[in-house]
Amino acid sequence: MITMFDLPFVFVFILFIVGGWYALEAYKVKHGYPITGDDGEPLHRQSRPEDEAEIRRLKAENEDLHERLNRIGDRVATLERIATDKPSRLAAEIDALAALSDQSEEKVAR
Repeated sequence: MITMFDLPFVFVFILFIVGGWYALEAYKVKHGYPITGDDGEPLHRQSRPEDEAEIRRLKAENEDLHERLNRIGDRVATLERIATDKPSRLAAEIDALAALSDQSEEKVAR
């Protein structure tokens, strides 16, 4: 039988159980585990049209950023090649580009 002196211990025991459950659920949410209902099945949020539009916008932005990053990678590779090539080869390439530019200007002038 529970006496009056046992009630604080029962209260503390229940408090520890509830606090532990709360801490466990907070841990699950923080680390991305699905929140489950009383039956143990995961609860799913209902998607809203605004969410879908935001997802499409973020995907498009992500693709754009990937394209920009790839272009920057190509530019860095070109700069690395310029920095590490021999000066004579670099001069020959610049002369070839200048000659190509002169030829295209002559065609436009005709």
